[in-house]
Amino acid sequence: MNRRLRRLLSAFGLTAICLLIALAYGRAAGDLSPKEARKLIANMAGIKLPSDAVRVKEISALGSSATVLAQVETAFRFVKGDDGKWRVDEIRTGDNRWEKIEVLVEAVNCEKKARAQAELETLATALESFRRERGFYVVAKTEGVLEDQLNPRYLSRIIRVDPWNKPYLYEGTRDAYTLRSAGPDGKENTDDDVVRQNSGARSQNPK
Repeated sequence: MNRRLRRLLSAFGLTAICLLIALAYGRAAGDLSPKEARKLIANMAGIKLPSDAVRVKEISALGSSATVLAQVETAFRFVKGDDGKWRVDEIRTGDNRWEKIEVLVEAVNCEKKARAQAELETLATALESFRRERGFYVVAKTEGVLEDQLNPRYLSRIIRVDPWNKPYLYEGTRDAYTLRSAGPDGKENTDDDVVRQNSGARSQNPK
């Protein structure tokens, strides 16, 4: 997936109607004016929206960053399928520029899979630290028990849900374990699952 689409999703997600945008800024957040925030949002990721399409409602400063609550006005193109039902087909991302919704969804899921892989790797690293000290992996059939065993000694933060807001899955014996995200479809043991497992001496990388 190209970088422009990934950055585009950071700006619009899939709703593009009311966005809560966190802007990391290189100088004091108090220096960020509504005019400048509006300009940055309108032009982020190469999207050239009219300045009046972005309305900044609130700026909350916190150290060297600011959270900007903004309303972004754009357009959606709908099509009617063979079943007679309407669906959103494209979103306007600039003057005479449209992006297919399915392309955006694919880019979103690509980013989420990368995040899920990174989080599963963090859990796997904690599990290996646990095994080095205890001589075995966490024996459990739920991710909740895993977290209770790993946090805070082996795991500095709680990682319970995946980027699709579904619980991570864990099944472990003394000698092996499987960590899993059910992926975009939310169903276990399908092709889009993100998996990290260790079966004794053999380790498999995430899909």
